[in-house]
Amino acid sequence: MSRLVFLIILFGVGYLLYHLYGKNLRKQGPKGLIKPALIAALVLLILAVATGRANAIFAVIGGLIAAAWRMAPLLMRFYPQIRQILGKYSPGVAGGTGNVSKVSTATLVMNLDHATGRIDGEITAGQFKNRTLSELSFDEILQFYTVCERQDPEALRLLQAFIEREFPEQWKKTGKQNASSTPPSDEAMSVSEAWETLGLSPGADQTAIIAAHKKLMGRLHPDKGGSNFLASRVNLAKDRLIAEIQQQNGSGS
Repeated sequence: MSRLVFLIILFGVGYLLYHLYGKNLRKQGPKGLIKPALIAALVLLILAVATGRANAIFAVIGGLIAAAWRMAPLLMRFYPQIRQILGKYSPGVAGGTGNVSKVSTATLVMNLDHATGRIDGEITAGQFKNRTLSELSFDEILQFYTVCERQDPEALRLLQAFIEREFPEQWKKTGKQNASSTPPSDEAMSVSEAWETLGLSPGADQTAIIAAHKKLMGRLHPDKGGSNFLASRVNLAKDRLIAEIQQQNGSGS
């Protein structure tokens, strides 16, 4: 009987909280669910203590911690590969939803994760096709750099930004850090490329454009250890999209 009462109370509290707060929290995405999840866990723990079921919960938690401790070395070893796989199938990444910015050239698609500021890229042509920069050794990176010097100057500047972040000491020893990083011209970026660069879906308003630009510049500004070239691309994308919106508003008036 006590178990039935416990389940009824639990269901009633959960149902009430969902209708009061749940729908609004879901609109905020995963970050909005963290606090209520912690509160729910605390409530469940209190109820378990009150009904004498705490020992079972602590046993489960202890088992999970022990399993995580044993798995930690393996997870750390394969973390880049796991993160890459999850990123490909995450609904928040594809299609320019404000989580990842993309800059594409003939041989490289460079991605910037807005949440972590991490830069990585997928090679789309040549010897290292279908591999990511983070998978390559420094020697392989230099081989790809040599190819870009001959065939893809724009990829060269993106690659340099990656190397400066991931291999700063080894990069200094090569003496190549003065490679060209001149900003692209206005003609070098289409509207679709501008949306990808800011990680926004087409049709976002000017407020969203400015907010995305500000966030990205916080990650990329040269004064904060970022990349001159990528910062110039982000600036260009913002200007390109705002000019496009103003042009549409002017033609529609």
